[in-house]
Parts: sequence; structure tokens; C-alpha cells
Amino acid sequence: MEWQTKVKVRPLQDRFTYATRFLFCGSCFAQEMALRMHRLHFQVAPDAFGTLFNPASVASALERLEQNRHFELPEVMKFPYGAYGTLHHHTSFSAKDPAAFLENANKLLQEASAFFQKAEVIVVTFGTAWVYTSGGRVAANCHKLPPRLFDRVFLDPRRVTESMAPLLERHRDKLWIMTVSPIRHLGDGAHGNQLSKASLLLAIDQLQQSFGHVFYFPSYEIVLDELRDYRFYASDRCHLTQETADHILERFLEAVADEGTRDLAGKVGKLNASLAHKPFFPESEEYALFSKKLEKQVSELLQTIGNKRKLC
Repeated sequence: MEWQTKVKVRPLQDRFTYATRFLFCGSCFAQEMALRMHRLHFQVAPDAFGTLFNPASVASALERLEQNRHFELPEVMKFPYGAYGTLHHHTSFSAKDPAAFLENANKLLQEASAFFQKAEVIVVTFGTAWVYTSGGRVAANCHKLPPRLFDRVFLDPRRVTESMAPLLERHRDKLWIMTVSPIRHLGDGAHGNQLSKASLLLAIDQLQQSFGHVFYFPSYEIVLDELRDYRFYASDRCHLTQETADHILERFLEAVADEGTRDLAGKVGKLNASLAHKPFFPESEEYALFSKKLEKQVSELLQTIGNKRKLC
């Protein structure tokens, strides 16, 4: 008897390799996937903004990368927690003074912008259809500022598609992989969360119908229909466990990467697990031999990955 509903994922016709360059943008789910891909030694763009929950902020960030438009002092604000940043960035990017913030923010922006120009694949993850605006500007993060400074707006599917369509039109040379974050936003209750996710799903479906270079990856459906159990969620019952994220990444690679790349990524993953091992007796001769063996394996795998990139 089959105890699980397996979500079917339409595989890409042209599969990715270790030569493929990825840029991830969007919710914390996108950040988690980017980190895991980076650990597997895929070419992943540096993060220039942090977590972006809503489509309007995602579109704004991508347009900034597209234009390589640096941040300027008038955009910088001091937040209630005593640090400086902008409404375009996650709290983790804030710094003790404006100059330090601008130096780091523009350095990362420059690097990510250069990567964006060469990236073959843009992975976009939408988290919520709700946005906060202040003075007509969409806030990626409210940074604990008083709620009275913001208006809360719901993006229906039409407004979501309108925010993303110009980017897709200008960059038909890239493959856009879109997904809806399976992480739940329960501030509006369970029904409100479903309405928000529905708006995002409808918008992506419309974009996929309008643009042939948009691919939908069903991470939302994999968690809700394939896994379908609270044991796959973290203690807050909203975020995902590490094992769940591992499963989604595995399904993602099954759909987008060729067999040789998946095999190589599996070897890198096993090697990473060995490197994370904490020995009971680190000064022993056995551990010294073990470490030497690992160093050789790391060198060989990195050389193999480098050779794969040269061939493409």
C-alpha cells in the first residue's frame, strides 16, 4: 500500500551542471536552499539583501541588481534597535553607523550584480502576498519601526504578475525558477495564510503561461501533500526541519540537475558530513589518518568540479 502522495515534478529538458550559475532571491526558504547549494559547491550568488518575503520587494531587489544601482546615504535610517540600515534589507545587514552599512551593502550589491549578469538561473521564492509600504515605498523589513508608519497592502495575482513581468521580459536569456515558500505565515490565521499563498500560486501560474522561460518548482505542494505531517516542521510549527529542507533540495536536484551532477553532489554531501564529524580523540593517530584521507578526498572532488566547469 502506498502511504504517501508523491508530488510529481516536471523535470527540466536541459539539465543543470556544476557549470551553472544560480542566483536565489526571496523568503528565508530561498536563503536556506542557497546555503545548501553553496555547501555542495554549486556556483551561487552572494546575498545582497537577506530575506525578502513579498514579490514587490523581490522585484525591487532584482531590478537593483540589474541596474547595479548602489545605495546612498539618504536611504539609510536609524532603527529602534540602535543600528543603521534601509527598508530594502534584512535586519542582519544593519551596522553600527551609516558608513559601515553603506560600505558592506554596496560591496555585496556590486558582487551580486556582477553575478546576476552572468547567472543562467534565477530562483525566486515568494513567502507572502502581504506587503508593508511607507511613503509609497515597499518595505522588505519593518525593522521594529512603529506600525503607524506603514500601510499594509494585499497583492492580488494581477499585482504580483505586474511586478515581475518586466524583469522576465528583459531577461529571456535566463531560466526563472519560481516557487512558493512552504513556510507558514500565521499572523492572519490559517485561512489568511492560505489566501496569501493562493494569490502567489495563481500569479506564478499566470507568469508561467505568459513566459516560456519560467519553471515552477512545487516546494509548497511537496511539504503540504507529500510530507503532510507536523514532524516535518520545526518547533514553531511554521518553519521546516533540517531533514525537510534536505528532502526538498533532493527533489529540486532530481528535477533540474543531470545524473552526473547529482552523483557528484551526493559525494560532496557525504564528505561534508564527514568533515562535520567531531572526534572523541582528535590527537589520536587514527584521527590524523582520517583527516589526511579527507583532505585528499576534498582536493580530488574540488578538482573534479573545476574540470566539469571548464568543459562547459
